[in-house]
Amino acid sequence: MTDLFSLKHILTSPVIRIGDYRKVWISSLFNMMGFAGEQVIVGFLIYDLTGSTAWVGVSLALAFGPMLLFGAPAGVLADRMERRKLLPACEFSIALLLGSYAALVYFSGIHLWMILTVAFVSGSIRAIHSPIRTSYVYDLVGNNHIVSSLGLLNLGIRTGQLVGASLAGLAIKFYGPALAFGLLCFGHLISLAILWNLSNAGRSADFKPSSLSDQFREFGRELITNRSLQLIILITAAIEIFGFSFATALPEIAKTKLDVDASGLGFMHTARAIGGMLAGIVFASSLNLSHRGRIYIAITFGFGAAVAGLGLSPNFTIAVIAIAIIAAMAASTDVLSQSMMQMVVPDHLRGRAMGAWVFAVGIAPVGHIEAGLLSEMVGADIAMIINGTALMITTVLVLLIFPGKLKSL
Repeated sequence: MTDLFSLKHILTSPVIRIGDYRKVWISSLFNMMGFAGEQVIVGFLIYDLTGSTAWVGVSLALAFGPMLLFGAPAGVLADRMERRKLLPACEFSIALLLGSYAALVYFSGIHLWMILTVAFVSGSIRAIHSPIRTSYVYDLVGNNHIVSSLGLLNLGIRTGQLVGASLAGLAIKFYGPALAFGLLCFGHLISLAILWNLSNAGRSADFKPSSLSDQFREFGRELITNRSLQLIILITAAIEIFGFSFATALPEIAKTKLDVDASGLGFMHTARAIGGMLAGIVFASSLNLSHRGRIYIAITFGFGAAVAGLGLSPNFTIAVIAIAIIAAMAASTDVLSQSMMQMVVPDHLRGRAMGAWVFAVGIAPVGHIEAGLLSEMVGADIAMIINGTALMITTVLVLLIFPGKLKSL
C-alpha cells in the first residue's frame, strides 16, 4: 500500500473528475445517513419494548435476511437494466417506506410488529440497491481505479453513518421516533434528487440480455468453477456471522454494562462511522494496491481480535475505541471483497458477482440470531469474546486450507 493517508491523492484522484461518480458519492452519504439512523432507532426501540437482545438480533436478521433472498436476483437485475435508472428507484422506495412509517408511528404509536416490518422491507430494498450501486461504480471508473474509488465511496458512506447515527440518537431522545424516522426519509429524498439525472447508462446497457434462466445458469457455472470467487464468498460469510453480528450486542452493552441511554448508543454507532471513515481514507489514497488477498486475511484476523476486545472493554471509552477499530476492519473487508469479487469474473457477470456478494452478506441473520441468543445465555460481553475468537480461528483455517489461492487475489 503506497502513500498511506495521502490527502493529495484523494483530492486529485481521477475518479473525482467523473460527474456521475461524484453524484453517487454524495447520494451514498445521504443513503447511509438513513441506514445508520434506522439501525439506531430500530435497535433502541426494540430493546426498550422487549428488554431482550435476542429480539434485537431478530430485527437485524430481518434487515439483512433479504440479502440472502434477493442478492442473486438483484445481481441479475443489475446486469439486465440501466443501473442509472435503478438507483433513484431504490431511493424513492426507501423514502416512501420511512415517510409512511413516520406517519404511522405518529398517529398509532409504536408496536413491535411495525418495527420488525420496516426492518424487513427496508432491508429488501437495500439488498437490491447494493449490487447495483457497486457495479455502477465499476462502470464509471474501471478496473484500475476500483479499489480507490470504493475506498472513497466508503469514506462518504461512513460520513453519512456518523451523521445519521448521531442525529437519530438525538432525535429519538428529544423529539420521539416519528420525527426521527421523518428525518431519515428526508435524507433519502435528498439522495433521490442527486441521482435523478445520471448521464452514464453503465456497461449493463451494452449487454444483450438472455433469458433469466440462462443468466442464472451462466453465473451458476461461474460459481462452480471459479475457486477465487468461492473463497471470497466463504470468507465474507464468516465475517458476517462472527464479525458484523457485534451490532446485535450494542444495545445491551450500552444499557446494562456501560449504563448509557439512546444518545450514548448513538455515539457508539458514531464511533463505527469514524472507524469506517479512517479505513476509507486509507483505501481512497492507495492508488496502487498489491497483495489484496493477504491484506484481506490480515484485516479479517484483526476484525476478530477487535470484536473480542469489545467484549473485554471495562468502560465506555475503551468500548468506543474498540467499536471504531471494528468498524475500520469491517469497512476494509467490504472494500477489498467487493473489488476482488468484480475482478475475478468476466465483465458481463459483474452485476451478478455483486449479487453473490450481497447473498454472502445475507448470511448475516445467522450471526445476528446467534449473537442474540448467545448474549441471552452468557451475556453480551462474553458473546463478543466467543465470536471474535471464532473469526480469528476461521482466518487461520483459511490460511491453512487455501494458502496458494490467496496469493492470486
